[in-house]
Amino acid sequence: MRCVRPTGMRSESKDLLSDEAVGDTSGPAAGSEHRAGCMSVMGVLVLGVGGLLSVLAAGPLHAHCSVTWTVDIPCFDASSLLVNQIKEWTTEHCPPKSQKCLFSLVSVIGDDIIATRTTSVMRLIDDITFNFSSTSTDGCKIQGHSTSRSWYTILDSGSNYLNMYSLMRASGLSSSPSFTESTSDRMCTQYSSIRLT
Repeated sequence: MRCVRPTGMRSESKDLLSDEAVGDTSGPAAGSEHRAGCMSVMGVLVLGVGGLLSVLAAGPLHAHCSVTWTVDIPCFDASSLLVNQIKEWTTEHCPPKSQKCLFSLVSVIGDDIIATRTTSVMRLIDDITFNFSSTSTDGCKIQGHSTSRSWYTILDSGSNYLNMYSLMRASGLSSSPSFTESTSDRMCTQYSSIRLT
C-alpha cells in the first residue's frame, strides 16, 4: 500500500504543510514520520474491517427473526389459533413492557398468515409472516419470520422474536406436547439474550 498525501486540505492543514516545508524533509526522521502515518492509516483500516467482520459473525445486520416450530396439531387448526390471537391483540391499549397489543392482521392467503406489529413506544412497524406445512395427519411445521421495517434498526432487544413467540404461547401452540423450536442468533436478532430473560 502506498500512502499519498490528500489534496484540497483546509487552511489549517496548509499551515502545517508550510511549516513542514520550512524544515528538512529529506532526512531519516521525515521518512519515519511518513511511515508512521501510513501505519496509522493501515491500523485504522484493519480495525475497521475487523470490527465489521465481528458484527457479521455475531448476527444479522438488520433486525429480524426466522424460527421454525413443530406442533402435533393439524395446520388448519394451528393457523386458526394464531389468526384468532392476532385479532385479539389488535388493541391499542398496551400494558407496560407487553407484546399483547398493536398487532394487525393483513391477510390469510393459502398457507400464509401476514400480519404487522407496531412497537408501543417508538411506533416502529415489524412485518410478520407465518407459513404452515403438514408434517403428518396431525402434525404441522410453522415457519415464522418477523423483520423490522425501519432500515436503520440493527438491534431490537429480541422484539422480532417476541412478536411471534408471544402469539405462539398465548394461542396455546407452544404447549403442544411435541412442540419444538429451531433458530439461532444468526437467524434471529438477540435470540439468546431474550431467551435467557
